[in-house]
Amino acid sequence: MATDAVGHLELSQQLREKLESDNQAAQTGRRALRYSALVVLLPLLAIPTFIGLGRSDFFLHHGASVWVQSNDAIFQMRGRNCEVLVFGDSTAMTGIDPALVEKDTGYKTCNIAVTNAVLSVTDNMTLDHYLAQNARPKVLIVQLSPDSFQRENRQWERSIYAEGMLELMRHGNPAEVRHMFLSHPREAVAFAGYAAGFTAYYGLKKAFYGATQMRPEEDRVTVRNGFFTPPTPARTQCESTHAARATVVSDFPRNLAEEYRSNYARHSGTVLVDVAPIPACDEDLLRYEAELDGVTNNKLTPLPIGYFNDGRHYTASGSEVVSRLVSDEVNAATGQSFEEAQLRHGAHSYAAVQRSPLPR
Repeated sequence: MATDAVGHLELSQQLREKLESDNQAAQTGRRALRYSALVVLLPLLAIPTFIGLGRSDFFLHHGASVWVQSNDAIFQMRGRNCEVLVFGDSTAMTGIDPALVEKDTGYKTCNIAVTNAVLSVTDNMTLDHYLAQNARPKVLIVQLSPDSFQRENRQWERSIYAEGMLELMRHGNPAEVRHMFLSHPREAVAFAGYAAGFTAYYGLKKAFYGATQMRPEEDRVTVRNGFFTPPTPARTQCESTHAARATVVSDFPRNLAEEYRSNYARHSGTVLVDVAPIPACDEDLLRYEAELDGVTNNKLTPLPIGYFNDGRHYTASGSEVVSRLVSDEVNAATGQSFEEAQLRHGAHSYAAVQRSPLPR
């Protein structure tokens, strides 16, 4: 009997130990499952949270670049009467100064150009919104870099697509936004990282400024009527990025130019589709000249590299040259001379001004 009792006690002890072991294993498993679920759920919850941050007014003023802020401001314009309206990519944002065009033509001028990223994602949404809310212009100028006339450079993978996604989320219709997310899930996840990263960068930059009173150059940029000059020095030479490509016959540049002319003819007295000047040392200059000859209203103008602060954006001096070219084109399109424009505008002193010749 004593032996049986001892055996039962040992068996009970073993059962208790096994139950405790099983219970500990179950608890460990549940903790691991909760941890795994947390690891999975946190990013899933963070993604929509940061996407929401990216489309917010807070991010627009505490993270978004001056490019994005300038693009977004166009959607607040109401009741403007701009006789010359400038649209296009960032070559127009940094190249066409509306104040200079207005002086040289006598026409009130507005610049509503956007970045290539916004064009790639939203197409002409910005232009369409402006025209629906403001007066019909006398002249609409669409200036694009020669790269923007290439089909491949209008694709998301060739642009900083997050800027365009932000604009579509803030100002597009819900159906377009849903389609964007469903058709570009990888980019949607990356946009969440863009919003989180630039918000954090803004916070660190602000803390650094508070400690040192040193403001970065980008924060000293002033946007004037949609125009600004990037705060980088003039280039001294062209950077070689790839071997010059052979001319490829494509209908895309001509079709793109004709779409602008036909789609916006009823929205403007005259529609001019221009190609922006590029550095004379650009490897693709001859190819672009051949591709765009007879496609745009102007000719592709090569300029000295010193008028650029990168391959496609202009210094203040470069923008003066580009603005003058545009002014002359507007005056020609409206049938007036430079002097007549000044007299009509009431700026009689400008009629006697001798403008320096364009650089060769």
